[in-house]
Amino acid sequence: MLDHDGDPNSASPAKRWMSGVSIGDRANLMRPQGHFVIRDNAPYHLFVGEETASVTFAAMLRSLPDSAEVHGVIEGATRDDRLPLDRAVTHVERGDAPAANSAVLTDALRALPLPDHPGVAYLAGEARTIQAARRLLITERGWDRRSIHTKPFWTPGRRGMD
Repeated sequence: MLDHDGDPNSASPAKRWMSGVSIGDRANLMRPQGHFVIRDNAPYHLFVGEETASVTFAAMLRSLPDSAEVHGVIEGATRDDRLPLDRAVTHVERGDAPAANSAVLTDALRALPLPDHPGVAYLAGEARTIQAARRLLITERGWDRRSIHTKPFWTPGRRGMD
């Protein structure tokens, strides 16, 4: 899990759990559930998010066959925020700019070379940023809304998204 730069005084269920575990503690994991899972029939897979999405994306990327075409852009504050991934994606840095409503990530998505046809997109991270990325794919790239899957993990001042 990643402790993003939200309200340090908030104590969401995920933050309480994360602060109470240590390396070596036993955790029971479940398979991915819901709608934010790999679509096996995708012409290609597009991953877009900031560092809070990296853990989820790492698991999704590991589940893909070697033959799957992958594109992506992941934003972090610095180079040190990069999680090693099984596939090559574009990494961008926002520096001291906030992760919420990030123009750095949407600009990087706009500049990302993609095939001429839509694939399946997985957008995760701060809610307003992924809304902007979704809007960009639809209005500027001509993607169908049904090909874009979103998972808002957090947004400043809001609890219960994790």
